[in-house]
Amino acid sequence: MILLSQLPAPAPGQLESWLVSAAAAGALAVLARKLFARSKPPIDSEFVTKAEFRLFRDSVERDLNSLRDRLDSRFLMITEKMDEVKTELLAAGERRGSSIHARLNELESGLARVDERTRQK
Repeated sequence: MILLSQLPAPAPGQLESWLVSAAAAGALAVLARKLFARSKPPIDSEFVTKAEFRLFRDSVERDLNSLRDRLDSRFLMITEKMDEVKTELLAAGERRGSSIHARLNELESGLARVDERTRQK
């Protein structure tokens, strides 16, 4: 404290110019530090290890195989169902065809009887 009191009082405006110069120098130092002293992350954090990659690949292959199996089973179910529906449609068509033939035969025999009756007169 005694040393500070022995210093002569600065002239007006001298202290402000010194503070402005110090602030400018500090700002330049901070800017230089940000520009030139870049912190680089460790290179290990950027890449995947072989063990991690194998684990990931195995899980992807397992998922793809299960998906392929599910798709195959659903495809087989759909084709079996389509075959069943096709069989049912063919059987229904045969039944309708037989019914139509029977009706046509009845109609033909009825028409033949009407034809016989009209010719005799």
